[in-house]
Amino acid sequence: MKAFISYEGLPIKSGGAHTLTNKNQKENYNKTLEFLNDFTQIKAEEIELTIYESAHKNYSVLKYLIKLIFSFGFPKMRNDGFLKSWSWNLSQKNIEKGFEFLQLNQQLPNNPFGPISLNIKWNFYFKNSTTKEVLPNQNLIPQIDFRIRNSQIYLRMAEKSTMSVWFAFPFEKITEYEKEYFKKLKLNLPFNFSNNHWKLWKVSTKGNWTSQKIEF
Repeated sequence: MKAFISYEGLPIKSGGAHTLTNKNQKENYNKTLEFLNDFTQIKAEEIELTIYESAHKNYSVLKYLIKLIFSFGFPKMRNDGFLKSWSWNLSQKNIEKGFEFLQLNQQLPNNPFGPISLNIKWNFYFKNSTTKEVLPNQNLIPQIDFRIRNSQIYLRMAEKSTMSVWFAFPFEKITEYEKEYFKKLKLNLPFNFSNNHWKLWKVSTKGNWTSQKIEF
């Protein structure tokens, strides 16, 4: 592979993400699943439910921790120096219970994070939505950032829902076929593409990958 096209929206390392205007978290989840089923072959899925302590001591985490532990077992605690959090790994078997706990945000005061968030990350290969065939050579696309696998969606559902994505396409240039493919993606995603986050990556004779922004 000598080239590929990527879309990063918005850069995860900058703390940004696409804000989803739909306030219904379950609808955002279902819309994302529809897109994944139509346009991708899912390779991995990670589901995590997290509750954050109150930044201004407006609510007690202990009250909710007991209920969460009863439902999901003991959590993994994090302390990054700002807000403590407790997280549980979920599966498709108990994700509906996760959505039930997510509704508690309606009873809790605003918080910089959460207060409760349901986060899902998918890794996948893109496919043709008509033929259902996986686009070729995606396994040859290099991993540019060790933190991000090709390709990826990270859906974070809390008081506000956001989506961070890294899309890696096995296309070496933009022709009418690629334009039509991207157009179909845009119509089925729960957010709008930004024209400023497309890149064409090329490999040098020394094997180094460099990128340049593209518009179409």
